[in-house]
Amino acid sequence: MTAGRMQFNRWILTALSLVLAPGAAAADCPGSRGPRAGLMAGAYAAGETAAIVLRHDAWWRPPRRSFHASWGGSPSKEQDGLLHAAITYQATQVADIAWRWACVPAPAAAWLAAATGFALGLPKEIGDGLHQNGFSGTDLTYSALGALLPALRRTWAPARMVQLKAYYWPSNEFRNRVGPLPELENDYAGQRYYLSVNPGRAGRAAAWPRWLGVALGHSVPAWASLPPTHVWFVTLDLDLAGLPVKAKWWKSVASVLDQVHIPMPGIRLSRGATTAGMY
Repeated sequence: MTAGRMQFNRWILTALSLVLAPGAAAADCPGSRGPRAGLMAGAYAAGETAAIVLRHDAWWRPPRRSFHASWGGSPSKEQDGLLHAAITYQATQVADIAWRWACVPAPAAAWLAAATGFALGLPKEIGDGLHQNGFSGTDLTYSALGALLPALRRTWAPARMVQLKAYYWPSNEFRNRVGPLPELENDYAGQRYYLSVNPGRAGRAAAWPRWLGVALGHSVPAWASLPPTHVWFVTLDLDLAGLPVKAKWWKSVASVLDQVHIPMPGIRLSRGATTAGMY
């Protein structure tokens, strides 16, 4: 299984979990939390073991080195860090549902979920530290932020204004590549990550439309074929959950769809040039 496919599967798992969240939260709790918590621990251990076995040769090429760490990098490295944050963000939301299913009360479930989401990437980073990539302090910082945001959204009302969203469309570099790179998981030019702010989500501004936010996004124009540079986006952001739809099923469906940034009017900034469009 490729890393790109693993990422896609995580998004699907998140979508299904968010749709099923109301039923999971309403499930009757047993007298003891132990069996469900144990099942979650077993699932974590089995999943990490399977990922290492299946991806070992792709992630870590010989020779093995002594443990070493790395910081910083190019704009594409920052884009990779945002990918780590997005995956951890989604995993933490799923873990929060799982901990509530295990009958852990809020806010403890939210913070246990943050720890779980952060822990998912640790074995990979430790392995990187023993091979050529190095233990990335940058990626770990992005992962920590990706785990922290859902916990804050669950436990601190003002944080509900802030949401991490993603957008992907295969880039020209990916579609027209002449060699093996970029692969799906590092098609950074096709990936965009947005930090969306909407006061309406937290009920902080009565006059602010609940369906409209403002987002700051980042991408790169290329990675494998040209030196990467920063590309920034400032756009409007659509929150489907804020639309006045009365159907009972809409809230669950909208919570899934709102994990994705839908292109909206905005501006693109790169190398001092500003371009208006749908981003």
